[in-house]
Amino acid sequence: MTTANKTKTYMSWLTICFMMVAAVASIRSLPSMAVYGLGSVFLYVIPALLFFIPVSLVASELGTGWNGGIYGWVRQAYGDRPGFFIMWFMWVQVVVWYPIVLGFGASTMAYLINPELAKSGVFTAAVIIVLYWLSTFVALNGLTTLSKLTSWFMLLGTALPAALLVLLGVAWLVLGHKSATPLTWSALIPTIFDTHSTVRTGSHNLHPDLWREFTGAITGLVLIVSNFLAFAGIEMNAIHARELRNPQKEMPRAILLAFFMILLVFIPPTVAISLVVPADSTSLTAGVIQAYAAFFAGFNMPWATPIMAILLIIGALGGVLAWTAGPSTGLLFVGKAGMLPPVMQEVNSKGVQKNILYLQAVIVTLLSTIYIFLDNVSDAFWMISAMAALMYLIIYVFMFMAAMKLRKTQPNVKRGYVLKGLHGWCYLGLMSTCVALIFGFIPPNNFSSMPFFEYAGILLLGLVVAGTPPFIFYALRKPSWQMVPKAESDQYSAALQDLQDADTKAASTSPSLVTAPPAAPSVS
Repeated sequence: MTTANKTKTYMSWLTICFMMVAAVASIRSLPSMAVYGLGSVFLYVIPALLFFIPVSLVASELGTGWNGGIYGWVRQAYGDRPGFFIMWFMWVQVVVWYPIVLGFGASTMAYLINPELAKSGVFTAAVIIVLYWLSTFVALNGLTTLSKLTSWFMLLGTALPAALLVLLGVAWLVLGHKSATPLTWSALIPTIFDTHSTVRTGSHNLHPDLWREFTGAITGLVLIVSNFLAFAGIEMNAIHARELRNPQKEMPRAILLAFFMILLVFIPPTVAISLVVPADSTSLTAGVIQAYAAFFAGFNMPWATPIMAILLIIGALGGVLAWTAGPSTGLLFVGKAGMLPPVMQEVNSKGVQKNILYLQAVIVTLLSTIYIFLDNVSDAFWMISAMAALMYLIIYVFMFMAAMKLRKTQPNVKRGYVLKGLHGWCYLGLMSTCVALIFGFIPPNNFSSMPFFEYAGILLLGLVVAGTPPFIFYALRKPSWQMVPKAESDQYSAALQDLQDADTKAASTSPSLVTAPPAAPSVS
């Protein structure tokens, strides 16, 4: 039997829905919204409507038309240099993300030793560095067994703790305990719109310069930017729309259900945290374990707090192990196409891109020192989170622009899913993304000490430093850097119909061969 005669196996739309939820849902970012209590509902719904849905729909069309994820789409639309920039920026964004998730793990670990250590930047940085280098050595050894354990890590450290938070919150109210946040209809309107006073959280005022007039609405709205990052990554599973039997009908159904499921993962646990942790004492890094400690103390079960701390640390490690080698593999593919010097293309005896992994470990180490230099651990956590969010938002700007250009320049490429009103969805996504980009440079009103121009300047400098290397590499590239044939590297971003035609042609011309030419790997 040839490849052409094999029966195609389709995915269920429910499977894709659950994959979307798994890719996006995380309890790591909940404390930053918990300070608003019931108002967090609004702060989650707005990014979901204006960002999550447009990204999901647009990525579904692109993912059923071209290979390679965002890198492939941008390369098809704008060429090699912008494509390389996007691949590099996606890799750097994930590298910046590591100190965020491990900062969460470090503050949680402090509750196993001494809760006061959660406020120590030195402790936080040390734990991040040790855990990340440990995960790097695991990735260098290519231990497939641990990669299989990643899903269990995420189940035990994310899904179970999130569900337990909700159950504890319900039990807290049913048993008559007092709530630390107002539970009224008026509380559904977040205090970011209270322009006559600072947020009712005990937060600090802005630095006393010209930006003080924005205390309230504008400086509170920047909190929504962190939620854009919370919804990021959905495009990686939207590309699986090509595996549906009827993408045109089933993909919108999967996105709609995922929309409500993700909000259920985010909102109830966030409100549960606000029930027991006063807003003015909520830590952005340790807020989740603070909530567990308060719940278990109220229920006379203090012995359960260390158990939950261990589970949360397992979840953080699972996330890091899942991502340590993945994005760098995509960068290696692009590097072998002639974009990176040979030293960055080197692999070890197990085929792992060792020098790229070492480089990202060094970057994570340097980024972790921000926790030491800033007086407040939450401030450091927020600044790194803002940097990661800005990077991802820039990537999505390119994605929306590429979608509109490809609809115009390559209208004949067959899409498994054709989005009606694509330009309108792209403009909606671009508008919300650009507004979030602007807000991302404004320090929130709970950012304790840094003036606006210093805060924005550091973020802007970070973006420039992070985005410059691909342009330097591109300008210095040499023919000797290309380690794979151009035809093979072109497959990374080829139209899927061309890849399928090539497979069909190979099968028909070589009936004795049962293996089709290798498909280009996805570098999303």
